[in-house]
Parts: sequence; structure tokens; C-alpha cells
Amino acid sequence: MVSERTIRDLINQKGETLVTITLPTHEKGEESKQDPIRFKNLISEAEKKLEERVKKNGFAEKFLKPAKELLDTPMFWSHQKNGLAVYITEDSFNYYKLPYEVNEQVLVNDHFLITPLLPMTSMDGTFSVLAASRKNVRLLRCSRNSVHDITPQDIETSVSDYLEVDPQKQLQFHSGAKGQSAVYHGHNANEEDKMVVVEAFYREIEKELTEVLNKANDPLIIVGLVENANLYEKVNSYNRLVDEKVNHNPDELSDKELRDKGWEVVRHYFLSEMYQSLNKFSEYGEDRVSNNLGEIIESTVMGKSSTIFISRGETKWGKYDEENHTVHYSTNPNGEDVELLNWLSITGFKTGSKVYVLPKEEMPIRSTVAAEFRF
Repeated sequence: MVSERTIRDLINQKGETLVTITLPTHEKGEESKQDPIRFKNLISEAEKKLEERVKKNGFAEKFLKPAKELLDTPMFWSHQKNGLAVYITEDSFNYYKLPYEVNEQVLVNDHFLITPLLPMTSMDGTFSVLAASRKNVRLLRCSRNSVHDITPQDIETSVSDYLEVDPQKQLQFHSGAKGQSAVYHGHNANEEDKMVVVEAFYREIEKELTEVLNKANDPLIIVGLVENANLYEKVNSYNRLVDEKVNHNPDELSDKELRDKGWEVVRHYFLSEMYQSLNKFSEYGEDRVSNNLGEIIESTVMGKSSTIFISRGETKWGKYDEENHTVHYSTNPNGEDVELLNWLSITGFKTGSKVYVLPKEEMPIRSTVAAEFRF
């Protein structure tokens, strides 16, 4: 799970030698077989950079050992998503599987490359949607542009199947009928009786659904008719259930439509502050907003920037001259240059700015970088 705390932990890592490796990955198909090969090539690139940076026999090989061990772990490569980000220090090793594509790159410096993770805290983080239905329960893991059915295969997904599989669970209901199936399907069954059966059904499957959700640790949005959504909320034990529910019959919606319903909740529930900042760009004059990278870097160093937006996948190399408060750009980066958008992100976090990475089409004034100033 990538959170703002994850980002801050990476920013606060100390050391002259920190390694970041990122690459696009594939969930299946022929291209997925090439992922470990490309990762091996990136490790070799990191090894060369480490050897140039640290003149010490065996240092690079020992430093990169945890990364090389992944090459001999087939299960790791058979459960990839769309991107992979790896962070290595002398005494720590962490990786994050991402639901969106990232650039193939290696950075060896005194700071990590955090921009590949920032979409997880803005537009492309994952969330889960539960279709609280009586006919077709579905658990979906989504990002803004993707959806995957993660419903456990061994659970009953309808009340009818639940009753058919376990007819021995006898209950006494207000109607006087005996047996769940008789009550649920009988002509004399009233809605109160049916709701007792539905609650028993949800209670039965909730444990396995929650087990899957705990592994993903996503916010969960329930989509369902009012009575069904409320019943599932009643039996739910997952601690990241979002209060706001979508009251709509999920049986009428495709997986993608359910994702879109969930996204609207995520957008307003978790990203309201970001959207408020985006809206301000059309209201403020030029003295309060900018899309000039040099101006934004200087303002951020001075603590003037309140919100920074960066276009996903973009890179700008160079260095900031603190003495003269100027930015020097480089088309052929050397050991002294840094990736400026990443450096800006780190500086923004340190000086109290909100930092978001968005798709180019979502950026204010379609720019590579934009910022709102405090004053």
C-alpha cells in the first residue's frame, strides 16, 4: 500500500548511495516473459553506476543482491501489474507493484525517485468496489482506468446458490415456514423474512471477502440497493469501508460501470482538496499560479508553493543553483544533474506543499508542471 507516509519515509532515507529502479511490467502474455530479462539489464546498469560512485570491491554486488534474488523467484514475476518500482539502500530493500505503467530507468543518487509512486496518492491509486447484490455479488479491484474481478472463487455469489448448497441451515421465520429456501422462494415469504436470509448470506461470505480485502488494503465502496448495502455494512468487519455508499442496483451495471461509480466516490471522498486546487487555476491571476518550472522551483525552495502538479511520465534534467536562485537545464545529464521534477516533488514535501502527479490531459493548462502559490 502506497500512502503519503510511504513517500515521506522514502524522502527521509539518508545515505550517499540510494538506488531506484523502475520498469513497466505485464500481467500476462509474451511480454510478461521479458520483464525479468529487462529487470536484469537494469540491475546491470545500476551495478555500473554504483561501481563508478563507490570505488570499493564487492560493494555493488552486495548492494544489489536482494534485487538479483527476485530474478530467481518465478512467482514474483507471475503476479505483476503494470509497473514496478524498487528502492534499495545498504540495509533496506522495498518494491511496489503499480497499477499503471512507469518509465524504464535507474537512478543512483543521494535521494530516491519518488515521482513513480505519486500517482498512487492522487489519480491512480487502487480502490475496491463491492456489488452488494442478491443475485451476483462481485468484488472488484480498480484504479481510475482499470478493473479486475477479485471475487474469491470458492464463495457462493447469489442467495439462490447459497441456499442450494447448504439447505440444512434451518431457521424459523415470521411466516412460520421452515428452511431458508422455502422462506426465500415461497409465495408467502415477506420482505422481512427475505432480509434475514440475505443477512445470513452476507454474513457467510463476508469473512472470505474481508480476507481478500485485507491483503489489498484498499478503500472499499459498496454499490447496492439501499437495503442490501445497509445489510452488508451491518455484517462488515473490514476497517477501510468508505462511509459513502452508492445506492444503485449493481446487477444493471458492468464491471467498468461499477468502477466508474466507485471512482466518483473516491474522487470526492479522498481527492476533494486536489480538485479544489485544480479549479482555482481558472480563478486566480498569473501572480498566484505558474507553469514555469524555474519559477516554481524557486518558489518551492522559498516555501511559497502551496500545491504542485506534475505531468506523469515527464522528465526534466538539470540542477538548481541555490546561491543565484536559478535553474540550469541539461539535455545530457551528468553525475551532478538531478531529475528536476522529482527534486521539485521532494522539495515540495519538505516545504509543506501538496504534490500531485496527473496524466497530461488532466494537468492545469496542459502543462508539464504547474503550481499554486500561497502568496
